[in-house]
Amino acid sequence: MELHDHARIKRNESNVLLEWKSLSVRAGGRSFWKFRSKSDEPSYILKNATGAVRSGDLVAVMGASGSGKTTLLAAAAMRLVAEVHGSVLINGLYVSQTQMKRLSGFVPQFEIAIRSLTVREHLWFVSQLKGVSRLQMGDVIRELNLEKCEHTRISNLSGGERKKVNLAGELLTEPDILFCDEPTTGLDSFSALAVLNTLRKLATKGRKAVICTIHHPTSDAFHCFSDIVLVKKGEIYYQGPTAKASAFFNSINFPLPINCNPADHYFKLVCDYSQNDHVENDHHHFRQTEQEVEYKTRHEMVRKCHMKNIGKKCLMGPYHQSDVIDKLCRDNHHACWPSQLHLLLHRGIIDSVRNIRQHVIVTLLFLITSITISALYFHVTPSSQTAIQDIRGALFLIVCELLYTISYAVFYVFPQELPLLRREVGERMYRLSAYYAHKALLTVPKAIFESYLFIGIIYGCVKFSAGFATYVGMAAVCTVASLLAVAYGYLFTCITGSLEMSIEYANLIFLLYNLLGGLYLNVRAFPISKYLSFFFFASEGVSIYYWHDVQNITCDEGRNTTCLPDGEAVLLDYGYGTTLDTVYFNYLVMAGEILVVHFVAYLSLRRFVRKVGFY
Repeated sequence: MELHDHARIKRNESNVLLEWKSLSVRAGGRSFWKFRSKSDEPSYILKNATGAVRSGDLVAVMGASGSGKTTLLAAAAMRLVAEVHGSVLINGLYVSQTQMKRLSGFVPQFEIAIRSLTVREHLWFVSQLKGVSRLQMGDVIRELNLEKCEHTRISNLSGGERKKVNLAGELLTEPDILFCDEPTTGLDSFSALAVLNTLRKLATKGRKAVICTIHHPTSDAFHCFSDIVLVKKGEIYYQGPTAKASAFFNSINFPLPINCNPADHYFKLVCDYSQNDHVENDHHHFRQTEQEVEYKTRHEMVRKCHMKNIGKKCLMGPYHQSDVIDKLCRDNHHACWPSQLHLLLHRGIIDSVRNIRQHVIVTLLFLITSITISALYFHVTPSSQTAIQDIRGALFLIVCELLYTISYAVFYVFPQELPLLRREVGERMYRLSAYYAHKALLTVPKAIFESYLFIGIIYGCVKFSAGFATYVGMAAVCTVASLLAVAYGYLFTCITGSLEMSIEYANLIFLLYNLLGGLYLNVRAFPISKYLSFFFFASEGVSIYYWHDVQNITCDEGRNTTCLPDGEAVLLDYGYGTTLDTVYFNYLVMAGEILVVHFVAYLSLRRFVRKVGFY
């Protein structure tokens, strides 16, 4: 058997041996608060894990929940953001994280893709970012039998098809090693077997080393694997060929029961209670000390067999370091930053168009709100002193409704897309700055459309002024203020990382900014802090555009009230500027604040993208 494998490997030109040696991962890698005392022993998720995989292997990593299977997979794949000790070698060469990503692919457990895209659109997007030709993309689609669903949206695919789409994205770069985290999760037995048969075909015919974590395979699925790795409490308990595992465990008095699924049997071996149960059932007449000695003896036999199997695997074929070096030295034609931005914008526009229903609902809500405001202030004109307060209220209400709606709408964006973002940035498909820039740019047309629509409806019904230029100016200043509000929305969600906390932060900060808007407090008392409030910029801007052309307001005779004879007096009464130069200055200040707030939000987002975990 070993000679046959040796000959088979020798005939193939690209043979890969992956080794991981003494991999250890401590729990709580980058915790901010540390209360552990010096006397406490460090807790390990993974401890001194050693193993090896070669081309043509389909390896099952099995163990109980929380045993460290996924941590082992992510650490060996070098996709784990944590403090990892140990080493990973390919064909005897120590590789860096960047080099490992060029030589391998990592398929996550859960579907991570834009669900509104079709299969072909998704793979085209990935191939463009990774510098893969359309011909290679077509070959991958045919290899995984995705032709019948390549024009189907990912949201409409079956579970097995979605798994294949995830797999296809990694096969585009023709990796030598493929890591798959729970590739059968959520699938029925038939679909799970189909996915494993596809992986076995990739391993044997594609000459790849394929490593999978798997929880509870059926008997047919289990026999698809050439090797098994049993993980127990963060340590590798055993690694060896699937065909020889039964004979070995039978030799140490752990025989495979008749008509038993081998996966169930091996799974029990690494559960916390299994070893003690075997000892107590088979040797209940022995004293406790004899049981412990027998357990340690068996554990030592398993460890020696494990290390012997790894040694055999490392000696089974000629693995040339030149093959790895040649592949690493090839030009990696990834998309440049402008191309990344263009592709992300293209994907974002497609996603927005496919989700047009949500935008229609938002538009309808805008229509309802604007119609309500229009009904309350219908035909209000600055013809008397009593109308001044009505117009002030109408202008400020327009500003508040518009800015609150636009800013709160962005709170869900990053928390919802964070898993996708972590993966794609982690795999170096694009830079985080390109992703953030495309999100910021996509809000510009939305802010323009909603500002002009919202104000336009109210402007036409209330008849603030006969001049079209006034409407354009009011909508323009609200648009820029909306972009600043969106920047603050992104800042809160990037700082907190959750929708709920973003809203809590915003409720407090936006309340303060609302007070600085000028309706509730005279802004003369806040000469500097008022420039932090986008409510102030919008309120002052629309007020100047409205009032600066109002030349005459009738004073109410016989009433002991202050008379504001024209629009300039109204603006001075509120502490606002009186000329359009003030608005132009505010445009410059808002532009600067937009850039600064977005930059701080971007820096905050990096913290979540780089948090401890795998991608």
